[in-house]
Amino acid sequence: MKPSSIRSQASIKQMGSLARVCLSPGQFGKVLAAFSKAVYLLTDANELFWITTEAGPIHQRCISIAAPLLELQVGMPFCVEEQRLIIDAAVVLDTEDASLWSSPPTIKTHYLKITELTDSIQSLFSSLDYSQAKGFGNFIPHILSLIQNSSSSPSFETRDPMLLFAKPFVMAMSQACLNQNTFQISQNADALIGLGSGLTPSGDDFLGGMLFAMKVLQAAYPNLNSFNNIIPIESYRSRTHLISFTLLKDLANGHAIAPLHQIINGLLGGKSLESIYPSFLQLIQVGHSTGWDLLAGLLAGLLTTCRRNYLAYSFQSIQSIEA
Repeated sequence: MKPSSIRSQASIKQMGSLARVCLSPGQFGKVLAAFSKAVYLLTDANELFWITTEAGPIHQRCISIAAPLLELQVGMPFCVEEQRLIIDAAVVLDTEDASLWSSPPTIKTHYLKITELTDSIQSLFSSLDYSQAKGFGNFIPHILSLIQNSSSSPSFETRDPMLLFAKPFVMAMSQACLNQNTFQISQNADALIGLGSGLTPSGDDFLGGMLFAMKVLQAAYPNLNSFNNIIPIESYRSRTHLISFTLLKDLANGHAIAPLHQIINGLLGGKSLESIYPSFLQLIQVGHSTGWDLLAGLLAGLLTTCRRNYLAYSFQSIQSIEA
C-alpha cells in the first residue's frame, strides 16, 4: 500500500480480549454496519467486533480510538497486516500500543452473603432517578415493587404500543425470576425476543441483562439454583439482528459492556451508591434505550436471589422463636 493512499490513520487505545483475536494478522472481513457512535465489522469466520471512540463503553468485542469515529460504508473490506487494521485499503488503525481489556473475573470472597442481597438490591435501585427512563427502564419501579412491602403499584402511563404490549411479559418474567420458575422464564422470553426497534431491540437487551445477572450470580454463589440454558438462545438466531443475537449470547455467557459489570460487581460487593452511580450514568447513555433495557433485565435477574433470602430469613426467625 502506497503512503499516498492513506486517507485516515489513528491508533487503537484499548481493545477487548475477543477484539484482539479478531485483529490477529491475516484476518479478513467486511464492515457489517456503520453508525455515528460505532462501526461493526465481521470477520470471514463470522466473528463480530466494533470500533468506537474512547467515550463509548468497552466490551470484549470493542476497540476504541482517540480520534473521531471514521466515516465508513457497509461492505467495505478490511484486513489485518502485522499490527495494523486496514479498512478499504485506505483507513489504517495501529494496534501496537493498545491496552487489553477483559471481562472482570468473579471474586467470590469479596461478595456479600446471599442473604444480604435483597436489602442491597432495594437500596440501590430505589435510590436511582427514573424520571428520564427510556424503553424497559420504565418498568424498573414495577419490577422493584415485587420485593417491596407495598400495597400499591407504581403508576404507569405511556402511549407507546410496544411498552404496553411488553409490560405483562416483563412483569411475568420478573415474577418468574422471583419464584425461580424456569418454565415461566422461558415461556415469557419467547414473546420478548426481537421486540422493539433499533439494532438491539429492547426485548433482546432486557433478556440479555437478565441472563447476564444470572450468570454472574451463579459464579458468585455456586449453591444458587442453576439457571443455565433455561432459554434456547440459539433458536432465536433468525428472530433478531446478528449484532443483537451476538450480544445476547455474550451476555448469557457473562460478558457485558464495562458499566454493567461495574454495577453488578459493586452491588454484590456492597459498594456505596456513590461509587456505583458513575457506572449507572454511563450505562443509561448507551443507545437510545439499550442501557435502560439492560438495567431492567439486570434487576429481573437479581430477583432470583430474593426468594431464597426471604426463605432464609423466615427459617432464621423460626429458629429464633423456638429458642
